[in-house]
Amino acid sequence: MRGISAAARTLGLSQPQLSRRLRRFEDQMGTRLFDRTPNGLMLTPAGERLLPLAVEMKKVANGVKRVQPELASKSRRVVRVSLDEVRELFLLRHATALRDALPHADIEFYSAHQHLDHATRETDVQIRSCLPESDTLVAKKLGDLPYAVYRSRDFVAADGVSAVEDVHWVGLSTDRIWYPEIHRWIDETLRYAPKLRVNTMTGALRAVRAGVGYGVLPCFMGDEAPDLVAVPAFGVVEMARENLILHRDLLRDRTIRIAVDTIVGLYRREQAGLAA
Repeated sequence: MRGISAAARTLGLSQPQLSRRLRRFEDQMGTRLFDRTPNGLMLTPAGERLLPLAVEMKKVANGVKRVQPELASKSRRVVRVSLDEVRELFLLRHATALRDALPHADIEFYSAHQHLDHATRETDVQIRSCLPESDTLVAKKLGDLPYAVYRSRDFVAADGVSAVEDVHWVGLSTDRIWYPEIHRWIDETLRYAPKLRVNTMTGALRAVRAGVGYGVLPCFMGDEAPDLVAVPAFGVVEMARENLILHRDLLRDRTIRIAVDTIVGLYRREQAGLAA
């Protein structure tokens, strides 16, 4: 049982659009497939009978999408890479190397924190800290991304007040936590909750550079900012494991293999800098 609004969000449709399509499909089938209840939609006996066939149709359609790049007659294709804004910033520094390694393909970066569907080719490659839960996906470790505490060179804490007591920190939004480990560290370490919170690391970087106070940043971002200094008393706050995730079937695709090998090589060459 599931609400039609939640189903619409999963499909990328509005609730009225999905409702209209569902009514049209039920009209075509000549029967109701769902009962509308106060708690959401519930399959009718006809819907329960149709569900296994619909699942098989989805599997077949997803399989066709995965092999389509190998069957396409066009010599040029798109390699989709989904990642958050931190990993995007890192890879864009090496965009030329990635472009040169794939002369017959376009590269599309999709900056997003949610997990995209590999089965339907919403993405070819994802870079994430977590490991995949499906056995149809494989992961390659890229390296470790360290985080540390930084402040602006112009920021001065109050006399006699330690950093953990100082209210001048940049925190992370609690309603949509994209960096749960960092949020937990801040929550467990500080005596007072930060007065300013953001939900992206690029936002945190801008706030720290603006002199708001202390903030936890990826070391490669903080070390590259000439107006920031690390706060050595805290050391390394977090070592986030970087994983490259893709569908097992795509390992047969030569273009994808080249893209994967190139990204892995970039991370390995930069690992010393990432861990600085």
